Amino acid sequence: MAYFKINNKDFSSLVSGMKVGYETLVSDKSGRNAAGNTVIDVINRKVKVYITFRHMTQEEMKELLDAVKPYTVQVTFQNPETNGLSTIKTYTGTPEPEYYTISNSVLYKPMTLNFIEL
Repeated sequence: MAYFKINNKDFSSLVSGMKVGYETLVSDKSGRNAAGNTVIDVINRKVKVYITFRHMTQEEMKELLDAVKPYTVQVTFQNPETNGLSTIKTYTGTPEPEYYTISNSVLYKPMTLNFIEL
């Protein structure tokens, strides 16, 4: 089952973990009023998808880095709120591949990358 895609390309086989966060954005006018009551002005709600990728080969890492290179990408993910797939436009965190070498073949250590809804 495809549960994680970047720009409609399936990367589910590279995923070892996924966490979904729901951030509520409030205006700078939110806070306490003169009576001491909390007043909140909700502006919007955004989704953050935290993906942990498993060990990867050079080819797999290149494919992933090429996919996130545009910085803003469309992401499809398994959304626990809807119990189905959701697609959102996102920007990405900074990819930080770390080498993990065994013998003559180069592998990369697991890496976490965030996708934040625009």
